[in-house]
Amino acid sequence: MNLQEIYIQAKQIGLSRKCNERMTSDLSIKNLCEMYFDGDDWSMEYDFPKVEVLRQFKGKSEVQGIFTDYVGMPNNLTRAAFFGNSDVKMIYNAFSVSQLVLRHESKAKISVSENAILIINILDNAEVDIECIENARVEVFQYGGKIKSTGDVRITKTSFKK
Repeated sequence: MNLQEIYIQAKQIGLSRKCNERMTSDLSIKNLCEMYFDGDDWSMEYDFPKVEVLRQFKGKSEVQGIFTDYVGMPNNLTRAAFFGNSDVKMIYNAFSVSQLVLRHESKAKISVSENAILIINILDNAEVDIECIENARVEVFQYGGKIKSTGDVRITKTSFKK
């Protein structure tokens, strides 16, 4: 699937006016990834783009914070989304303020310390194990998945149903 086809799919689902204008002027992987984070509620609700499409862009989307079937130890990423069968160990510390999305079958072990603030959206069958210490804080919005945590972790169960 090419970028034009992804854009057409997004428009059919109901892309926001702001994202549509951005994509019309610059149809790039960078803008598609930024669109994901800027409209994360919309993207998550419609499972957009599908994991099969994300796999086609593996190796090109990581620089923008979109990781598919990724295994590794990235730390203090400002914003990141893990899809497919990702398996990550992450550290957030100092004064970092970060956004994280975990989808599909992804697994994450996360240590949050010092004065870091982390906001997590977890969906599907993803699993997260969070250790939060010192003055750090974690906010989790749970649309699905499994959460294990210690420390100042605040979990809000939610859904897309209105």
